[in-house]
Amino acid sequence: MAVKLIALDMDGTTLNDEQTISDQNRAAINEALKRGITVTVCTGRSNTELAPIMALLPELRYFINGNGCKIYDKKLDKIILSDPLTFSAANTIYRIVREYPVMLEVYTNNQIYTSQSCYDHAAKYVPDHFVQLVLDTRTPLENLKALFRPEWQKLIYKMNIFYNNAENFEAIRERCKGLPAEMTGSSDANLEFNSLTATKGNAVHMLASTLSITADEVMAIGDGSNDISMLKYAGYSVSMENAITDAKKAAKYQTLNNNEHGVAAAIKKYALL
Repeated sequence: MAVKLIALDMDGTTLNDEQTISDQNRAAINEALKRGITVTVCTGRSNTELAPIMALLPELRYFINGNGCKIYDKKLDKIILSDPLTFSAANTIYRIVREYPVMLEVYTNNQIYTSQSCYDHAAKYVPDHFVQLVLDTRTPLENLKALFRPEWQKLIYKMNIFYNNAENFEAIRERCKGLPAEMTGSSDANLEFNSLTATKGNAVHMLASTLSITADEVMAIGDGSNDISMLKYAGYSVSMENAITDAKKAAKYQTLNNNEHGVAAAIKKYALL
């Protein structure tokens, strides 16, 4: 069937290692739009981190962010899906994670909070190409514990840790296994926690249903563990050459890496027929 909706991961997929979108990728996306295909960003980034993406892709209307915990309709300036963590799950994750030397981030609707000490030493935890983004978009607090007191009123959409020790990563994953939270990652240096129902696959499905589009008419392109659910859902699922093994296994097709305009190659091959 013809592709009617394209869901694009950003980091490691549509963005190259310089954190920009190549002319080739942009041209393919614009050609898809001209042909009446809906294109949506589908990223682990939050509202706070979406501004540079919106600037790079001003033609797009829909933005799935936070790994599927929100869908934002830019045309209507409206959130059309909201799926936060439960307070109990978020509080338990916080109590476990704070025992390890990692950088914890708490995503609310309009802010991403981290501790002042981690913010001051972000380069110790965060991959080099993400450091400036983190410094520009995080709000440091002296003590994150304040976010988990009963009087805290803000919804927590996602929690993220950056780690520089694989043993810490495995220990945290093991201790959080039984919690009502989905654990994924967008790189080999982070672990993300969302509501069990807040996945990219569920969000793409919801957007497709809203637009009267079936799974067979959806194309998804990604590279990380947080992309696996949408790769399993989409009729045209494409992993990047630089994708993790599990993402490659979940996809039907594979394209070039993110520095070789893999998104453009996939769109031309499967959507612009």
